[in-house]
Amino acid sequence: MAEVDWRGVAQAITAASLLVLLAIYAVSAWRRGQRSQVGQRITRSGGAFSLLTLAAALVALHTKINFLVLLFGMLLAALVLSFALSRATMRRLSFARALPEGVHAGAPFTVELRATNGKRWLASYGLSVRDELPEGLAAERPGGVALVLRPRETLALPYTATAARRGVYPLRAVTYATRFPFGLFHQGRARALPGELVVYPRLGVVSAELLGRARALALAQRRSRGARGEEEFRDLREYRHGDNPRRIHWKTSAKLGKPLVREFESVASERARLLLDTRCPASGDERLETTISFAASLARDLVRRGFSLSLAAYAPDLVVVGPAQGAAGLRLLFEALARLEPNPGRTLSELAAEPRVRALGRLLTIVAMRQTDDDAAAATDLLRRQQPWVLTVDASAPSFGDIFQLGHAGDGPGE
Repeated sequence: MAEVDWRGVAQAITAASLLVLLAIYAVSAWRRGQRSQVGQRITRSGGAFSLLTLAAALVALHTKINFLVLLFGMLLAALVLSFALSRATMRRLSFARALPEGVHAGAPFTVELRATNGKRWLASYGLSVRDELPEGLAAERPGGVALVLRPRETLALPYTATAARRGVYPLRAVTYATRFPFGLFHQGRARALPGELVVYPRLGVVSAELLGRARALALAQRRSRGARGEEEFRDLREYRHGDNPRRIHWKTSAKLGKPLVREFESVASERARLLLDTRCPASGDERLETTISFAASLARDLVRRGFSLSLAAYAPDLVVVGPAQGAAGLRLLFEALARLEPNPGRTLSELAAEPRVRALGRLLTIVAMRQTDDDAAAATDLLRRQQPWVLTVDASAPSFGDIFQLGHAGDGPGE
């Protein structure tokens, strides 16, 4: 029987192991991303284990001890197995994100990431999933860990976050990684997962005195409408004996060949319009943000008290929302306020004179002003010439702190 050339075997194994280690290191360096979470690399433990494997190969080469050759083979097999299993764990994974509605700045909310293992037979282990949050959103741990994700299984990974300011936050990607099975290799990937989170303005407490003044003006406006006989159009119906001939809709009557009259109904709810001063050269102005928070809080309180509320502002183009009623209408107002941008050029007087604003009718008008100046005074005079029910609130006035305090009272539109 021919004698085994152990020196040649050891040299071949050593050369192969060196090539494997160099290949792993080269692939790791090539695929490593800018973030530590993304890429493929050897961990510190993996580096130490690789050095141990290399040392075992060198000792086995020079001593020709069978046990050391066997030990080297086991160490090398562990390296290769760890690399292969970590890559297999990352295959055929998909992700989804469930975003909440009605999120307000400064209030915690829950985002749910969902990880799905699309593999038919192989589970994924030790999977760390992280949501890549834009600036302005903060979470202690924006994601979670799936210890075991079985074949064809979907696992929910909720996390809690907060938004510093109102606005629209684009969400673009999630990253996921594993060090299974032995922690020798880090496998990280990024997956595009576009989404959009609309954060409503921070809410606070509006003084009962201001709400009482608004209610009193609304009642005066309502009595004035009743005295003038103002009603809202409801429908057309056939003419009946005793109907006012002035209410006959002649065009439709001629078309259908029978007399039809317009039917009206009394306006049951208080109506108001909110004009918001957005004159500001740049975004992030604290007084503008406070004014918008006041407008959102006032809208919440008025709508919950049965008001039909319209909103008008330059953002920087003209935005008119409403009339809004109920929880659904309040969400529309909140979303419009969330998307408002500063208006560096348009004046409050221009807003008051806009045809779409005047078309809202002779309503209780509440003007939320960022500051009092000649333009604000001119806008107020113009509104009072149109109708007498005007209520102004100046966010720059020393008394504004008595009218409004930031907080989280009654955050949601449905509460």
